Amino acid sequence: MVIRKLKQKKIVNTKVIVRFILLCVGTYFLIKLVTWIAHRFSQTVPEDMYTLGATLTFSGRIVTDNQFPTYTHSLITKEWKKIGLKSSTINLNAYVDKKIELVGSVKKYFKVTPVMEVDTIKIPDQGLIITDNRYFFVNELVYLDFSTQPQLSASKSWNDIQVRFNEDPVVSIERFVCSKILKTRDCTYLITNYIQTNKDNFESYRAYTFYKHGTGFWTTFDDNQFGFLFKNVSDDMILDISNMFRIVNKDFVVENKSNLIQSNCQNDFSQLRTIDPEWTFTYHDPYTITLGLQGSDKKKNPATCRITFDIRNDRNVTDVQFN
Repeated sequence: MVIRKLKQKKIVNTKVIVRFILLCVGTYFLIKLVTWIAHRFSQTVPEDMYTLGATLTFSGRIVTDNQFPTYTHSLITKEWKKIGLKSSTINLNAYVDKKIELVGSVKKYFKVTPVMEVDTIKIPDQGLIITDNRYFFVNELVYLDFSTQPQLSASKSWNDIQVRFNEDPVVSIERFVCSKILKTRDCTYLITNYIQTNKDNFESYRAYTFYKHGTGFWTTFDDNQFGFLFKNVSDDMILDISNMFRIVNKDFVVENKSNLIQSNCQNDFSQLRTIDPEWTFTYHDPYTITLGLQGSDKKKNPATCRITFDIRNDRNVTDVQFN
């Protein structure tokens, strides 16, 4: 009997020990979990916390700061604030150590660092705006759509736009004013000369006529004011580039900003509904464009609208005069 009682006591003690060990292990992991949760939610929130998802603009210098997959680079602002950066459409490595302006939205916070999905890069000293591998050179009024060709890129080099394929130069583009090349003459004189001398030519997908100026040189024109010289380019490459090349003129602005024209060219009584072919197109400073539009309202009454766009900021409307 005594032996059986001792065995029974031994069994009870073993169960108690096992339960105690499990309780200690469970307590340890519970403390770790509570500590992690407390740390996670007690982080200091910056006073200038940005609204998640809002479109924001920051200026500063890009540096490599790999916190993959959260972010790959950082922007150090003029105020020495750090913004984490990532982008699925822009190669941020190409702009490391450069002072630029970024447009995008803050998607999350990594500890106290805001993480921004970059949609647009602006390089002020080049007058260049890049969105989704589309390059808009503001001063030259040139738009290069490389969105379907990720191997292509472009940048400003002195007075030329340099286009590269996997970092190898394939063409340089220079804009010129026809009257400065031939005093008192407009672009029509040059075009007529190309036609009379039977220069090779072709019409691009965008309806621009390209003329062969010489070996490795082609030109095209915007009405009678500006010409564009394509230098050091093969005949095969000019055919490809011509379909990605756009001139930022009145047709381009009306085509791409028709919604802004419709929503701004109106008053309490009327709204511009149709646009006549006769209009004016004026450059300023050269970062604004003014269209002088004529047309009719929804009642088919004559209507005019003078609308000004800021081409540095997605061609936002800065002034409207509607009658």
